[in-house]
Order: sequence, then structure tokens, then C-alpha cells
Amino acid sequence: MRLERWIGRMAAVAAAVFFLAGCSTPVDDALKAKAERKVELDYPLGSGSTLAVSTASGSIRVAGDQTNDAHVVATIVARAATREQARELAEQVTVRFERTEKGVQIKVDRPAPANKRSVSISYEISVPRQTDIDCDSASGAITLTDLIANVTGRTASGPIVAARITGSIQLQSTSGSIRCEQIDRGDIRLDNASGSLHLTDASTIGTCQMVTASGSITGQRIEAKSIRMDSASAGVTAHDVRAEVVNLRSASGKVAAREISCERLQAESTSGHVSVAFSSDAPGDVAAGLKSGSGGVSVVMPRSFAGQVDLRAGSGSVRLSQPIAARGKPGKNYISGTIGSGSGSLLVRSGSGAIRVR
Repeated sequence: MRLERWIGRMAAVAAAVFFLAGCSTPVDDALKAKAERKVELDYPLGSGSTLAVSTASGSIRVAGDQTNDAHVVATIVARAATREQARELAEQVTVRFERTEKGVQIKVDRPAPANKRSVSISYEISVPRQTDIDCDSASGAITLTDLIANVTGRTASGPIVAARITGSIQLQSTSGSIRCEQIDRGDIRLDNASGSLHLTDASTIGTCQMVTASGSITGQRIEAKSIRMDSASAGVTAHDVRAEVVNLRSASGKVAAREISCERLQAESTSGHVSVAFSSDAPGDVAAGLKSGSGGVSVVMPRSFAGQVDLRAGSGSVRLSQPIAARGKPGKNYISGTIGSGSGSLLVRSGSGAIRVR
């Protein structure tokens, strides 16, 4: 429900800024003429400040640098019926800095909305590395790099890339992929209504949440306190993941995880195969629950695993390659008992598919 409410809000934002841009698209036949103008601005920012920037139509690129100032290059693109009208429209747009309670905001003054004309503004920004960033684009890509700060990015239509960030990250896209790499410390929250999520090389993370309504999720080399990867309509893949708690879920797609080390794991697919391979040095007392509504389940347990085991398949065979002290007589689709002497647990359910554990 939270994701659905956010999708609704982003759709409303996109509609509003679309109207403010002039009720015309860049490919409108009436907007045949284009004029482009660049504006460069500098502002003494200093480390520890917050910079906010938004655009109705256009991309945003923010990079941290060894500097004490914010340097902005704003590219203004105006479209109208004639070249003269487009040039006049571009000249009427001003870009400026405005001090706020939280830091600094990039503000734009433009003519009132009108038919048969539109304005888009893209930003190239360099800031001190220790600058928190809050950015929005209704229609355009967002790129954030080389920052030692907290970053927030939202786009209604466009991809988001974040790389070499030390700090918390919160990124949202209604339509477009989100890709993050080389993230350190803080919390991570990635939300997507329609697009894939990729997270690579994230260490010393607190809470890591990756949720998409329509798109795949991939996580590689992640170290966090807790990890949640949830896709409503695509596969979920995790490789070389370490955390106290790991939750992997796909409503319509397979769940594939390998080299996993955690204390508690939940892996579930409503319609797809579930495959989990723990790393050899994963805790022997791991508590793992795996479930597939329509598909098989395969598990490779930690080398030192010891604890309770309960495997049940509604329609499919069950095989366990490790010696077990069974409770009752094992059946073709049911095995329950204890492996070794320990406090771990393995609960596996399959509605329609085989279960394989080794």
C-alpha cells in the first residue's frame, strides 16, 4: 500500500509539472523551433550543507568535488512555434540560488504557462563532497556521484544512478531503472514502480530495502544489518550477501540467492522457483524459511548447520542429502526431523514442485 500511494503521488506530480512546462511535449508539432541557453552560477556552500534542486523536464547530474562552492551549469531549452519566440522564451527564464532553513535551493523563475511553448532545464552541478542532496525530476535522468553525504532522488520518468556514495540513500522512480554501486554506511531505500533495481558493492549498511512493483531486483556484494528485496512482478537475485536478516520475495518470478550468510532468512515466490545456497561459513544455527507456491525449492545449507528440519511438498518429491534423525516415517513429499545437535531451523514448503536440500 505504501508503494501504491507513492506511485499515485508521483503520477500527480508528473501531471502538474507537465502542465507547468506549457501543456506541450517536446515533440509537439507546434513546437518546431528550439532555442538553447546556458547559465553558470557559483555559490559558497561549505561542507555539511544541503542542496535542493528540481526540474519539471530535464536531467540532473550532481558530483562531489574538492571545492567549497556549488557550481551549477543550467542548460535551458525553450521550444515555441518560431525561433524568435523560442529565443525570447529562453531569455525570460532565470536560475538563482535561494537560502532555506536546511541549506540552499536552486530556484527558477519562468513565464506563466502557455500553449504552444515549453521549457526544459537540465543541471550539471559540482558541490563539496560533504553536501546532502535532495533532487527531483518529473521527466529526466538523475546521476549522483562521489559524495560523502545523504542523498535523496526522485524522478517520475527516467533512470537514476548513484555511485561512490558514503551515506544514506533514498531513491524513487516511477518509470526507469535505479542502479547503485560502491555505497558505504547509512541506510538504503530504493523504490520503483516500473523498472529494475541494481545494487552492487554496498558495505556497512544499516537497513537495505529494495522494492519494485514491476521489474527485477539484483543485489551483489552487500553487507548490511538487514536486507529486503521485494518484486511484485519479476525475479529477485542475490549474490554474496551478508546480514543479520535477509528477506527475498517475488510475487511472479524466481528467487535465486547464493553465497548467503545470515542469522535469519526468508525466501518466497508465489509463482517461480526458489533457490538458496548459503556460504560455507554461514552460521550453523541459521533460521531459514523457504516457500514456493508454484515451483520447486532447492537449498544448500551451511556446512555446520544443525537443527530442526521440516520439508513438505504439496505436489512433488522431497530429497535430503544429509543424515537426519527423522520424526516418524518420511514420505515421498514429507521429511521432518533433526540434523545434528543445534538450534538452527529449516522450514521448506512447495505447493507444486520438488524440494531438494543438501
